Amino acid sequence: MLTLIQMHGYPGSGKSALARALGPAMPAVVLDIDVIESALMRTGKSAEEVGPSAREVLRALASRFLEDGSSVILDTPCFWPIIEAEGKALAAARGATWVMLQCICPVDVVDRRLAARERLESSHVARDFAPPRPGMYIPDCKRMTLDTVRPIEDNVAIALAYIRKECGQ
Repeated sequence: MLTLIQMHGYPGSGKSALARALGPAMPAVVLDIDVIESALMRTGKSAEEVGPSAREVLRALASRFLEDGSSVILDTPCFWPIIEAEGKALAAARGATWVMLQCICPVDVVDRRLAARERLESSHVARDFAPPRPGMYIPDCKRMTLDTVRPIEDNVAIALAYIRKECGQ
């Protein structure tokens, strides 16, 4: 079941924790956009400059892993239509099933997570539920929404069942 999983949710919503737990359970390679953006920032690029380059690196790595027969989890939010479109196109080109998992949780949980998490250069330090910038959107595609206050092992089981169903298993 070759799969490309697109994570979605606000910073601190639990995307990375779920992706890292889901990766070995599938199994799938987890590609974290924050790792790529932070590496690019360490080369002297500003936070505003790194987005397009990081997305290109993320897609190139995902394409190679899918080509080699490994499922992939894209640990990056999907607030821009192009991210969803590129993910779906990549999955189709590699014969993989595209699935979106959205993480949600209460605002106080987001605040605690953001304050306590290990921080990379590109990591958000505070909650950002600001009005969308021009072009941003909230995906309305079919997806599984997971409340990440629930224990991680429960969410992994729920996500795996949804992924199998979407893959026709």
